Amino acid sequence: MNTLGYLERLKRNDQSSEVWWDSSPAVYLPYKKHLLEKYPAAVTYIEALMPDEFSQPWGLCSATTNPRLVTAVILEKREYWSSRFNLGKLSPSELRKQLYNEVIVEGAATLKPRWIQSAQAEGWISAQVDPVDVRCTERMSARGLELQRLAPNVMVKVPGSLEGLVTVEHLVAQGGSVNITFCFTVAQFQAGIQAIERGRATARSKGIDTARCKYVITFMIGRFACQPEFTLQAAERGLALSAEELRWAELMIYEQIQALVASSKTPVKTLLSSIKVDVDERGNKHCWHLEKTGHTATCYTLTPEVVEFLIERESHGKPVVPALEPQKPPASTFAKLIRIPYFYEAYFVDSIEPYDFGNHEAFINACNEANSAHRRLADYCVRLCPVTTPFKRALNALLAAEFGVIA
Repeated sequence: MNTLGYLERLKRNDQSSEVWWDSSPAVYLPYKKHLLEKYPAAVTYIEALMPDEFSQPWGLCSATTNPRLVTAVILEKREYWSSRFNLGKLSPSELRKQLYNEVIVEGAATLKPRWIQSAQAEGWISAQVDPVDVRCTERMSARGLELQRLAPNVMVKVPGSLEGLVTVEHLVAQGGSVNITFCFTVAQFQAGIQAIERGRATARSKGIDTARCKYVITFMIGRFACQPEFTLQAAERGLALSAEELRWAELMIYEQIQALVASSKTPVKTLLSSIKVDVDERGNKHCWHLEKTGHTATCYTLTPEVVEFLIERESHGKPVVPALEPQKPPASTFAKLIRIPYFYEAYFVDSIEPYDFGNHEAFINACNEANSAHRRLADYCVRLCPVTTPFKRALNALLAAEFGVIA
């Protein structure tokens, strides 16, 4: 088997491209074990992509988390995480925050050797501010500073709303590293770059060194074209979009983003997330998000499922290869897409106002998913912690008497 994997092929295009782990480091080794058992013929490739220690100077080099992933890790091993705290002395909100922080701290410790050995270029872990605060700059900034102080290799993940970009500027001005997320439009990337640069200018004026800070803006590429609004607007114009045309829409926005990032003097990189694997009518798997991108510097964060897709293809002798040059859609596809507001507002840099970043359908749905995970963890903590308020004691007494349950 050829041991030259996707990452090595990617770096042949541009040495500064990176591949990250899109999950908590806590599940990294268990998933690697699963892959080794399932694909014994691909052991060399698996070891190259997923060394046992993140400290090795190859393979996946950083990690992204989000409320859904952190909540899943905690609920998967409830006793392991909750046993670290005195539940009798914490309110549910305090416990939720401390559990969340603990997952980030443990992940940061796993990645820190890589962070040190790479002179802080790699070995980062993204930790997201609370999604319930998406419209409140003050609360996002306060939480961002808390996360930033958990470990030196924590990169604070902030939503790309108008309020979030103010938070980004504030965190960067304090010498922090950031990952701007929930981004679906070229305009968000431009506004994100500008916010980072304003923050860096403030930091320089205060004598704060930002030379080794890390800045990425996440294009959630696979979440763009699947939104119902896109198909609805097309149908209202008498247009039907094929599966390939939907993917072309995402790829065209990627190319616009890459051109914008390349022309900027701000040291920011594009991070692709929500990467999707498609299956054709013959049952063959492919991934345009990996196969038609990567000709210029790009970071990718791969879910365990996408990592398995790469390994499965490698084990079958059909390796995934990144693009060698910019990809252009058929002229008919571009002519169709450019008629749809959902697309052209994302494609052109000046087609959407910052106030509306948080009103984009894909942004709203991504935020709702994060909020759902946030509420699930909060509910778990409510059930763990003792009741401390008279209202809750009265409610528990009523529920116990009438239904035999407690809140």
